[in-house]
Amino acid sequence: MREFSSLTKYVLLNRLPYRLMILGTSMMAAFLGILSPYFQKGFIDFLIYDHSYLPSFLRFNSPLPYLFLAVFFLVLSQLLNQLTNYIGVKEALFMQKKIGEKIYDKMLSLKLDTMTKRPLGEIVSLYATDVSGATVYLDQTLPSGSSTFFPLLITPFVLVNFFDTPISFTLVVVFGITALNTGLAFRQSKFFYRFKTLAAERLGFVNEWVQNIRTLRILGWVEIIEQKIIDKREVETRNRIKMVTNGQMMNSISSSFTFIVNIVTLGLLVLYYKRELSPGEIFALLWILGVFLTRPFRQMPWFFTFAFDAATSIARIETFLSAKNKFDLREAELIPIASKNILEVKNLKLSIQDQEILNVDTLNIVKGQHAMIVGEVGSGKSMLLLSLLGETNCEWDRYVINRSLLSNNMNDDTNDFRNVFSYVPQEGLIVSTTLRDNIFLEYDSPKDRDDKVTEAILHAQFKKDMSVLENGLETEFGERGVNLSGGQKQRINIARAAFDDRDIVVLDDSFSALDSETEHLIFSQLVNGVWKNKTVIMTTHRLNLLIAADVIHFMKNGSIKISGSYSDLLNKDADFRLFCNQLAEATSPDFIEKEKGDVT
Repeated sequence: MREFSSLTKYVLLNRLPYRLMILGTSMMAAFLGILSPYFQKGFIDFLIYDHSYLPSFLRFNSPLPYLFLAVFFLVLSQLLNQLTNYIGVKEALFMQKKIGEKIYDKMLSLKLDTMTKRPLGEIVSLYATDVSGATVYLDQTLPSGSSTFFPLLITPFVLVNFFDTPISFTLVVVFGITALNTGLAFRQSKFFYRFKTLAAERLGFVNEWVQNIRTLRILGWVEIIEQKIIDKREVETRNRIKMVTNGQMMNSISSSFTFIVNIVTLGLLVLYYKRELSPGEIFALLWILGVFLTRPFRQMPWFFTFAFDAATSIARIETFLSAKNKFDLREAELIPIASKNILEVKNLKLSIQDQEILNVDTLNIVKGQHAMIVGEVGSGKSMLLLSLLGETNCEWDRYVINRSLLSNNMNDDTNDFRNVFSYVPQEGLIVSTTLRDNIFLEYDSPKDRDDKVTEAILHAQFKKDMSVLENGLETEFGERGVNLSGGQKQRINIARAAFDDRDIVVLDDSFSALDSETEHLIFSQLVNGVWKNKTVIMTTHRLNLLIAADVIHFMKNGSIKISGSYSDLLNKDADFRLFCNQLAEATSPDFIEKEKGDVT
């Protein structure tokens, strides 16, 4: 698809033949619509004078042809107006899909630290209001604008040439009405913009409230958050009242225009310019000014309103789309090299809002090695894992993954990098669908691999939970796994990693919600069993798991202070000994000795 320099051009100029079709059908509707009163004039004059004052080539010997042509052109004009609106709506829906895809792709591309100041409510608001608002150009502004301005352009020509109406008068009326409507519409657009901004802020609070309702209830903060939502809703309601009042005033004024213009035009022609008007001319004038121009006059203020509103929506979307990562590691080109390390990083740095988060000199992990990244809470463990996965704006001097060097050249094919890792977060990801789909991480996943899915579930020690699931792999989970415990969520995510079978398994404190027995079974049968020859990188606060690691990287203040085996670090580093003592205080000494014997 053709690239455009701005979202406005993308909306208006993309699929240009259809945009021109909207203008063309609307223009034809206006021309045909103005012909209807012209033949109505001939019909009435023929009834009264037994002939019409139309040009000789349009004169008939009966009034019926005039009536037929008047109705024919009127119906055809209305059909073309409906076709204009239909094309506009179809094009708006098409562009909503395309803009939604742009927002979706951008949201997926933005990294954690880039999104720091962008709440989820903002993204929801973009989808809920601004995507449809941006395409108002197509389903409202362009169709209503063309059906407004084409009649307004044609009418002065008709009034001057067929009714001898002074050109100065018609131009003054048209420009005066346009100026007044523009002012009212601009005021209405400010209310619309305020309405969308307030709605976006309220959605942010509501989303926070819904996601944390249980914790808020336990902490007794429900009323505080709800009051913030109510306060925002009250401001939103006051703005909405002003918006509706202004809209009603716009409708009242625009509805009065046709009556005023009718009276003034006929009065000027009869009283000031001393024109003798035939009954057909009077009827035609009343039709043109009272019927033909009714829709344009009523649509004009809303045309400007919707145009201003679409501009604000486009500006909000463009602001979001303009957000950029410093560098997207996930799109870096992979260059094969010879290296004994499956993962190698040198001088990895990350700063968020001018605060240094990570400063890792060297991190080397050999293929098949089980590496633990540990440290106090806030030392940067999870952020380091996210950086290795390409989810932050980290910078580095050297990054080797699976014996491939990541260059700084962007590459559209990102699968090579992403397919290296399986990732299990501390808070397990559960989608509102079946157990099978959650393992596949795919909706309507095929059943031909159920044996492998069941095997992965067995490795994750979820088999006993399946025995109480009425529908087995077809069991539906609620939104975000609301009907699952924290340990069940983690085990489903571990099963997903076992099913994926990637080269590197990344576990971010993924056993934190498991009881000690289940943790021991998963670690002994899966991590030290099925994954024995896989590269496993994990963070943990469990001392019994730490003891079993091939290598430990101890972090402090965003840096890897020291690396080595458990016994080496105990002998060499006082901070690590203190960290282990703190872990031991939270664990039964007898169980530590038992676990040490089991997992080593």
